[in-house]
Order: sequence, then C-alpha cells, then structure tokens
Amino acid sequence: MIAGASPRQRVRRALTLSRHAAPGYATSAPGLGSARGLSLPDFLGIGAQKAGTTWLWANLRCYPELYLPEPKELHFFDRHCSDGLAEYSLYFSEAAGRVKGEITPAYSFLPENRVQFIRSVMPEVRLVFVVRNPIERAWVAAMMALVYKIGRSVEEVNETELLGDLGSRGSLKRGDYVRTLDTWLSVFPREQLFVGFFEDLRECPQDLLRRIFEFLGVTTAVDWGCFPYKQVVRPASEVQLPGASPPIPEKCERFVRELYADQLAELSVRFGARVVGWRRGHLHRRARNGRDDQSTGSFDPRLVGTSDGLHEK
Repeated sequence: MIAGASPRQRVRRALTLSRHAAPGYATSAPGLGSARGLSLPDFLGIGAQKAGTTWLWANLRCYPELYLPEPKELHFFDRHCSDGLAEYSLYFSEAAGRVKGEITPAYSFLPENRVQFIRSVMPEVRLVFVVRNPIERAWVAAMMALVYKIGRSVEEVNETELLGDLGSRGSLKRGDYVRTLDTWLSVFPREQLFVGFFEDLRECPQDLLRRIFEFLGVTTAVDWGCFPYKQVVRPASEVQLPGASPPIPEKCERFVRELYADQLAELSVRFGARVVGWRRGHLHRRARNGRDDQSTGSFDPRLVGTSDGLHEK
C-alpha cells in the first residue's frame, strides 16, 4: 500500500490487485455488470445538502453495528458510476457483517434512470433523506460559497451575487425536495425511504437518531455518551464558520420565497404541520424558548419518517 495515498487511491490499488488475482472480477461494462458477490450498501443517505448530513455521518460512524467508509461523500452514482460496481464495493469490504452505507447529498437530484439502476443492483437498500427549510438551506449554501469558502465578509458580497447564487440552477435543484421525493418514490417503495427534518436535529437530535436506527434495523439500546449528537459537526475540509450565518436580507428572502412558492405549497400538502413554518418570513427568528416558531396543523403521515419509513394511511 502506498504511504500517504488517499482513500480513493488505496481503493484503486486494491482493485487492480484483485483483478490480477481473480480474472473476471471487473464488471462487464462501466458502471454496470452483476452485483452478485459484491459488498454494496444497505443504506444510502441522499441529502439534502446543508441539512445536517455531516452530523448524521459522524453520528452513524460511532455506532458499532454500522459501517460508513471515508470519505463521507463517495459520489459514485452521480460522478464515478463508470468506475464500475466492483470498485465501489471495495469501500465497503471491511464492513464485516455490519449494516453498511454512505451519504452523498448529490444523490437527491439523480435522474430517474440512475435511481432505477440503483434499485436494480440494490433492491433492498434503505434511503435516508433529511430536509431543511429550502429557503434557509439556499441562504446557508450561498453564505458558504460566496463568503466563508473564499474568506470574504458578508458586506463584501453585493446583491447581484447573492441573488445570482440563490437563483442558480444548482441551488434550486438541491432544494427541490418535491422532485427528489417523486423521483425516488417512483422507483422505490415508500417503506424504504425515511424522511427526517432539520428542526429535529436542532431540537431533539437523540430522538431523530433513534428513529433512524430503528429504520436501519439496528438496536436503539446504545450508550448515548458515545455519540456527538449535541455537537455541530462540519466537514474537516470546510471553513469553520464564525457562528450561525447572518440573517438573510429582506429583499433576498422575498426573492427566494417567490422562487420556492410552489415548492412550499406542495410540501405543506405533503407534510402539513412539519413544514408550515417554512412558508413564513423572517428566517432565523426564534421563539423565546429558543426553538423555531412552529404552528400546529394536519399532516400527511404517508410522508413522515418513522421507524418504518414512509407509510400510507
């Protein structure tokens, strides 16, 4: 093994050695071929970006019955599918009987034919999708791209830049939860998809993890002192933010709210009380108890993550 090699380089080296040792190990076509005998994920985290996926990855890696490789985001199904399933499987070769998976938020906007491919090679895979107010998600992502990653202050970013990032194709597709749900549920049964909420990560993170453990089929009788569920966890490569992102300017919020108006209306139909607060203005405004201002109302239990995933009435 080459000293100092990246995880991906080590995997490539191992694949080369395996192919020399066992002719025919490689798949018959790039990204395709039989999944028989390969160690593939039991679950996938599919997003959303800026909705706590690094926190989730860090906590799941602390569970002895679960196995998640490094790096956190493998990007196989959106960038590296042509490498072949055999190479992808090597990331999970050390799982040793544990429930294995990976988290790549970009999977949330995969095209339907790629999701169909995933179902064909991993028909029983479980899917975890954590969502966040899409307006808040877009703003936090814009702050990361325009401010923190390049060492600027908020004051240095002009309005045109902000509106351009917030309205960009990349930002919009990452916040298009309706499309994500429709695409994945057109291929996978509802019971294989867990939908969690970023508000739960903020307010009741232990309960959110407990429900995810149940969904993944592992025991919830754990030593919670071993999990960093109360901590803010960010990628090691990400700039350390100086606290919370600044409030979104009123003009920017109006702009983004208009962009997501139809999305928020449809999400309200599907999730009811869980997302009713998303349709209001004044992001980052908190109630006196420190929690997000939330209203009550009806909700559709078919699309709420529980220990069994998504259920129809």
